[in-house]
Amino acid sequence: MILAGSSENKFSRRNLNPHRGGSRTVKGDEDAFGVSQKCLEWNSILERVKALADSWEGRKRIGNLFPYRDSGNLHSELDRVTEMKDLLEYGDPFPSIVFEDLSPLLDRCRVEGGSLHPEDFILLRGFLQLIRRIRIYFDERPERYALLQPMVRRLKFLPDLEKAIDAILDGNGEIKDSASPALHRLRAELHRVVLRARKRLESILHQLSAAGYTQEDALVLREGRLVIPVKEPHRGRLKGVVVDQSSSGATLFIEPLEVLEINNDIRRLKIHEKQEIERLLIRLTDAVRTERLHIDENRQAAGDLDALAAKARFSMELKACSAEPGEAGELRLNQARHPLLIVRQEGDVIPLDLEMGKNFKTLIITGPNAGGKTVALKTVGLLSLMHRMGLHIPVEGGSCVPLFNRIFADIGDRQSIQQDLSTFSSHIQNIRQIIEEADEQSLVLLDELGSSTDPAEGTVLAEVFLQTLTGRGCLTLATTHMGSLKVFAHESPDMQNGSMIFDQKTLKPTYRFQLGVPGSSYAFEIAQRLGISPDLVDRARQRLGDGRGRMDDLIVHLQKELQQTHELLAAAENKESRLSSLIRMYEDRIQRLEIEGSDRQKAIIEETEALLRNANVTVENLVREIRETQARSDVIKKAKASLEQQKKKVQEISKMGRPPKPEKKREVHEGEWVTWQGHPGTGQVVSGPDREGRVMVQWDHAKMKLHRSELKPEKPPKKIAKVSGAAHIQISREVRDEISVRGMRVDEALPLVDSYLADARMTGFKFVRIIHGKGTGMLRQAIGEFLKQHPLVKHQRLGMWNEGDTGVTVIELR
Repeated sequence: MILAGSSENKFSRRNLNPHRGGSRTVKGDEDAFGVSQKCLEWNSILERVKALADSWEGRKRIGNLFPYRDSGNLHSELDRVTEMKDLLEYGDPFPSIVFEDLSPLLDRCRVEGGSLHPEDFILLRGFLQLIRRIRIYFDERPERYALLQPMVRRLKFLPDLEKAIDAILDGNGEIKDSASPALHRLRAELHRVVLRARKRLESILHQLSAAGYTQEDALVLREGRLVIPVKEPHRGRLKGVVVDQSSSGATLFIEPLEVLEINNDIRRLKIHEKQEIERLLIRLTDAVRTERLHIDENRQAAGDLDALAAKARFSMELKACSAEPGEAGELRLNQARHPLLIVRQEGDVIPLDLEMGKNFKTLIITGPNAGGKTVALKTVGLLSLMHRMGLHIPVEGGSCVPLFNRIFADIGDRQSIQQDLSTFSSHIQNIRQIIEEADEQSLVLLDELGSSTDPAEGTVLAEVFLQTLTGRGCLTLATTHMGSLKVFAHESPDMQNGSMIFDQKTLKPTYRFQLGVPGSSYAFEIAQRLGISPDLVDRARQRLGDGRGRMDDLIVHLQKELQQTHELLAAAENKESRLSSLIRMYEDRIQRLEIEGSDRQKAIIEETEALLRNANVTVENLVREIRETQARSDVIKKAKASLEQQKKKVQEISKMGRPPKPEKKREVHEGEWVTWQGHPGTGQVVSGPDREGRVMVQWDHAKMKLHRSELKPEKPPKKIAKVSGAAHIQISREVRDEISVRGMRVDEALPLVDSYLADARMTGFKFVRIIHGKGTGMLRQAIGEFLKQHPLVKHQRLGMWNEGDTGVTVIELR
């Protein structure tokens, strides 16, 4: 049994941080919650989200996730995850929140007079620089990320501490000479003394080496002192102190008396140097201790931000979103997918559509073995738990999940020899606890209910359990093979049947869920498919009895009819889509013609007005000439000719502006030869008009349905070629205004796009869409280059934000 969440008094015993859920359960809940994690594989989800965190603190936060109690806090967290996801997907590059565990460092600096190590300060300096980068990132974008800004404001700048560390330590963690004047002076003096000692030692070494008294011509460092390696037989050749000897005893490492005092000076200076460094580290540790609380708050705030970023990355990986709150206990999952199947990339994940809680409380899921019943059960449980933990879930928009205070489940076989538990006993113990503790805010998941015991007794027990839980108002999902429970669910109020669809042609499960129809177990069909003799299967059918056989046959018949209904519905939707596209196309044509007509009329009117003005000017000029010439005959003839010319121009323009006489609507009869507007060749009408005025026309080897208003009568061709052996092409499939090639390779997609464009043009579409998805962009680029050269493509562009963005190419056909 799984138990997620806790009762009211249990919730009161934990500190729920509104930014990160809460801590782990208290001692009394650990066992039940551990069973929950194991049963729904919750730990696998946690481990995946933890792997997406950059810091130890972030991974710690994810490991301590606890269900939210309050719906307001839960959905505030989900909104923050959404905003962080937007930042990571579409914002400027965000600093990686990478830092080690600072807890040991902060604990060590509690003690007065103690000092941290240089590597501790290097770790702390990197953390302070990270805090500064995060604050700067958000301070430069004050109007954005309103939900994240309160979390970021918890981060405190500590520039003085950062400068103090930089003043003492270099980038490699070494103490700088400039860390203090005393250290600078000591190191300068030490350098001079060491140089003097080395010069004297090298002089002695060369003399002894030339005489053959040394093993090698090089100084050696032993116990912090520069010494000369002298062969043991010649030890008396050099006065000094034997500091060490080789493992064989053949070489003695001697410090000459001449440089003994100089080496003592070097040791003294090194001691003073070490004391000064210790003093500096203590002083720097005191500065850290002063800012300890701010550092600790920064550590927690950065951990919260990193945990939020890990949730957002997990949402991106699952292509998930935030579910809406389920009002009045309504659970609705649209295209839900099991998250672990996505993470493990186990082929195509079949989505689950499920809605309950509004019209019924209890769902009985039936169907064949290995058909997906248990996966559906776990998907509902795991997504409900993820939602409660403040994670996005892999569903489509419009999904909603109630805030379950408890999630119970009895899934799998947990028989135990040590505890003397059989399979049935373990199921009963789990169900007993569920019956005792479940209430109207609980989700109950029961797998193979009524099994592992006598079928008759198991069935009636299952009926009583379901009736009790339904009466409590729990949302209950149960899987079973018991035929009587299908009838029980059908006859009981607040209960509903559902099943996993089985392909009766291939005798294989489809893993798709259907609501309202019980499913058959298909035991006989599966047994025969897996190699059991048909004779044995027939004998088993006969032993089953007529009553049970008729019920299974009825279920199979109902499923066949439902499948046919779905196919008819899909075909109707395709036709409706095509009709809508044609309507839009013709509306666009009409609008374009109206605009063109209006523009044409306007131009004609303007031209007519200009001619009239010219005519008036002509008349005035003629009148003046007549008066001046006293009406000579040649002038009068010329005037008449000019007026006649102007009159003809006006008449021509008037004819252009006059709308054409409407043509009489003519009938198109079967057998007539016609032409189609804007297309070459002739075709023959092979069927009369339907209700919408469309007729079937044969064009060479293709048939098309066209509206009679687009056809014009034509004389029959003089010679009609006979078609022998050629395949007649009839566009019988429904061509829609879009095609999807997502997931295909380029060599698969391009031929399909080419064929689709030809079909779409023949169907009459003006605008179509190619859905290729975003992905790496290779398929989009290849399709774009292909369309540039395609003879049917007039124009192409990528989709707008509300059309599918860069995952869609919109095409205007010629």
